[in-house]
Amino acid sequence: MNHTILALDVETANRDSRSICSVGWSILQNGDVVETDQRLVNPEEDFDMGNIRVHGIRPSDVWDAPALPEVLSSLYPILREVDLVIAHNASFDMGALRKAIVKYDLFDFPTIEYGCTVKLSRKLYPGLPNHKLNTMAEHLNVPFIHHDAAEDARVCALLMRDMMQKTGITSPKELHRYTSVKTGTLAY
Repeated sequence: MNHTILALDVETANRDSRSICSVGWSILQNGDVVETDQRLVNPEEDFDMGNIRVHGIRPSDVWDAPALPEVLSSLYPILREVDLVIAHNASFDMGALRKAIVKYDLFDFPTIEYGCTVKLSRKLYPGLPNHKLNTMAEHLNVPFIHHDAAEDARVCALLMRDMMQKTGITSPKELHRYTSVKTGTLAY
């Protein structure tokens, strides 16, 4: 597994997915999780109580946090170097990033190729009752705090590692091709 994969997860302040209030990531390098981290983000938008109930992040937690452009800029070097960015339900996380890029006019955001571990897991673990991240963590027998961006990213990375080991495929892009799951591109 001579590849570097970045698992990414975002939490949002309200129903508009551009309202990112937390970004979590985990780096899977050569089959090992080498870094997991999270940053709180001031979404510069109002919070919905429903979202607060899901992730527990309140406006008071982020009032002095940096806005998304500052948080993302610290990830640019990593984003430019990884073989693939992954997310569990990538359509949500990448959609949120896409909307936030437009919101902040982030013309310097690097073009990234991304994959989806929920789509991969549906193909590779068809016998499970569902493919939600908490179900996948239980299947992998790893401790997990759901809707914590760093934890979500870590389990996503561990799931990717398990799928690569299960198939013997060491390239994340090749795993997508093998399962007929298309990767996407996020470009500004």
